Amino acid sequence: MNLASLYIRLQHYDRFQIDQMTPAISDNEGMNYNETNLCTLLIALSHGIRLYIDKIAIDLRQGSCIIVLPVQRYNVEASNGEVQLARFTFETFDVEGMSMNPVAHPPLLSGCPYNLLFSRVKQVLGNEAEMRKQFCFSLSASEMAIMQGRLQHILGMMAQLDEQASHLQNEEKIKMIQHTVHYMEQHYYEDLTVEHLANMVGMVRWQYSQQFKTLTGRKPTDYLMHLRIKHAKKLLCNSIEPLSKISRQIGFKDEYYFSRCFRKLTGNTPREYANIHLHTQKRTVIDSLGRKVHVPKDTSRIVAAGTNTLGELLVLGISPIGAAISIMKEQVIYRNKLRNIHNIGYCAEPDKIAQLQPELLLLGNYRSQDLPELDAIAPAVVLNNKLNLFERLRYFAKLFERSKAAEKWITRYEDKVRLVRRQLEHAYVAGETATVYLKLGAKVYIMGQSGLAATLYETLGFRPSARVMNLIEQRKEWIEIQQHQLNHYAGDRNFILAPPLELQTVAHCPQIAAIAELTPGKIHYMDATWNYEDPITRGRLLEMLPYIFKRKTM
Repeated sequence: MNLASLYIRLQHYDRFQIDQMTPAISDNEGMNYNETNLCTLLIALSHGIRLYIDKIAIDLRQGSCIIVLPVQRYNVEASNGEVQLARFTFETFDVEGMSMNPVAHPPLLSGCPYNLLFSRVKQVLGNEAEMRKQFCFSLSASEMAIMQGRLQHILGMMAQLDEQASHLQNEEKIKMIQHTVHYMEQHYYEDLTVEHLANMVGMVRWQYSQQFKTLTGRKPTDYLMHLRIKHAKKLLCNSIEPLSKISRQIGFKDEYYFSRCFRKLTGNTPREYANIHLHTQKRTVIDSLGRKVHVPKDTSRIVAAGTNTLGELLVLGISPIGAAISIMKEQVIYRNKLRNIHNIGYCAEPDKIAQLQPELLLLGNYRSQDLPELDAIAPAVVLNNKLNLFERLRYFAKLFERSKAAEKWITRYEDKVRLVRRQLEHAYVAGETATVYLKLGAKVYIMGQSGLAATLYETLGFRPSARVMNLIEQRKEWIEIQQHQLNHYAGDRNFILAPPLELQTVAHCPQIAAIAELTPGKIHYMDATWNYEDPITRGRLLEMLPYIFKRKTM
């Protein structure tokens, strides 16, 4: 229950003092405790206060705040000299519509002192003692309202302390779990159990497993399994030891269980994997995460995950066995080239990839928690998604030693660009601002420097409008906007992308029509198929642009 959602109603406020010569002050002095949800907040204004709640002693220091529940009874003693306390008695209600339901106590720990900074407590309570010159008094209605606010302020400070403690506790838990992860990575070959790891951090098994999965994305046993298989792959590629010895070296007692686990995670038996990789030449590359990855020199079993990987490979004459084509296969212009490529899901699903038995993974789009599992399947190169078209093409060409093919394509593309720029020299003015809108059903998106917009800005010399430039500076590839925001992003020239079936009606959308009125004769409607920036799409788009600009605009 959230403290902010409750209604707090002050019933009584007073200050009182006691000394060692005064009998202990108890909770029933002049107070009516017939109310079942009446709580007491005691605030220590001095040091040397001993509080008994249901006969359990609690020593308070200056600034300590403690809540006593309706069912509890308390006594206060001075352990030395004269001491002072402030006392709020209040009710708590949960508000639902027009009704208020009594709550036994606010969502703060009862019987637990909240040690607040006394200077802050003193500032909140103010100088009402100076006004009245007494410690017990009856407050007027206006004074009760003031003290009501002060009570809520103090309770808020206590709740804030709870939040800080919870945050620190969570951070400490994360550090403890991370410690066990590092321990597993160093001791994977030992007989590790979840109970042993949980005991290391003082947690019960179920709690540890839950926290571990939240941090790493998988259960402790699965994480350990992937670690062992990862090290097994290294041993298989660099030694001819029998499987029984290799399995023991990585922590498996049973050679046959090791083989089953290995095949489940990699798609090959240990011996099949060894036969493939022992005779395969490799070289080391550094991926975008700074990791050293041992890549096979000659391989045809490649899986590519990400939008900006497939077209680049195909244009270099490399056809992967798997790719993220779940969405692309119905949208890209090179659909005929995808017939023999298996779909691995949008975010590189390990189970689907393992079935293909790949020898190399190129990861442009993946879930970070899946990376250890993907590494266990095959060498995985994490790609840099911030590269432009030429940079991506040259990266892949270097990776597969096809730099000549890449440079040949780039030269042809640049020749096409010069030709198209000459053909369009009277169709637009270099330096015009342009904006690309993508309309999918009721949703509208603004493209940053990606898709069609990349061709307009990088190739044709258009500039982004001010709002779009802001997106690009924030490294946002696109954002969804509301219909009333369309005009805010408009450029001198506007390109409206939509699926083929929506192209006939998109011009009649009132908001799109408003953009057309802003820039008459400079609005172009295009198939959303062109909203990709792979080399195949961009090469063909150059051939289409003269026709697009000549087509009647609105």
